[in-house]
Amino acid sequence: RVEHLIDSITYSAFMYTSRGLFERDKLIFTSQVAFQVLLMKKQIDPVELDFLLRFPFAPNSVSPVDFLSNHCWGGIKALSTMEQFRNLDRDIEGSAKRWKKFSDSEAPEQEKYPGEWKNKNSLQKLCMMRALRPDRMTYALTLFVGEKLGSKYVEKCTIPFEVSFQETGPGTPVFFVLSPGVDPLKDVEALGNKMGFSIDNRNFHNVSLGQGQEVVAENALDLASKEGHWVILQNIHLVAKWLAQLDKKLEQYSEGSHEHYRVYMSAEPSADRSGHIIPQGILESSIKITNEPPTGMLANLHKALD
Repeated sequence: RVEHLIDSITYSAFMYTSRGLFERDKLIFTSQVAFQVLLMKKQIDPVELDFLLRFPFAPNSVSPVDFLSNHCWGGIKALSTMEQFRNLDRDIEGSAKRWKKFSDSEAPEQEKYPGEWKNKNSLQKLCMMRALRPDRMTYALTLFVGEKLGSKYVEKCTIPFEVSFQETGPGTPVFFVLSPGVDPLKDVEALGNKMGFSIDNRNFHNVSLGQGQEVVAENALDLASKEGHWVILQNIHLVAKWLAQLDKKLEQYSEGSHEHYRVYMSAEPSADRSGHIIPQGILESSIKITNEPPTGMLANLHKALD
């Protein structure tokens, strides 16, 4: 029972965080979750994990085989100093033909390692893959997480907006991180229509922010908090000077407002740290959701069926 509870809480925390991450960042987060869970269960060696994360290598190493670069061979030499990988460098050099066949395969992470090395555990195989084929680490990590935590942690499925909506409230707005070619606010409008919130019913306010729209947005927030309306504030990154006032408004109406009052905001991600202008208070209080166009046939099928 306790194990089921821990698994459920871990997955809930994972889903809560991952829905606000871009696809390119999700595997990093998922891998860190897997490593921490396995460390707590003492199922992996911290020394081996340290090698995987830092990848120390022996400098000035010259590769004796044509299928490994000097940098990769330096990693093999460093790995061979660890007890579990003793003589790995000698085996690769002495059995170069079978290691070349393994290394040059299209998906080595799915192949059996040569000789006795196929009996190593999953993390140890990751360490070897890190040195042999660093270009396949994305796929190898995905397989590792799926094996250790379950396939649900690596499936690329988006959470329906209706599910995320259950966690919202007058003091918990939704913050959409925009991506090119995707309009996440369509989901808000569709759900609003189902629940009776629409522009025609005059209880749905859609404000596209820009010069002179700050007053319109404030009036919409004032009315919505009293009457229980929904407010969409699009492109809030365009009104940097007004964001402090918006933060105050959201905090002011987080308590004592109508129970149906909701706020949805959208903004583009900044290219660098200098563009991080969204106040911390807004980010901390909001449910953050990223929406990206699906990539790959499986993701497109999921999107079409959803």
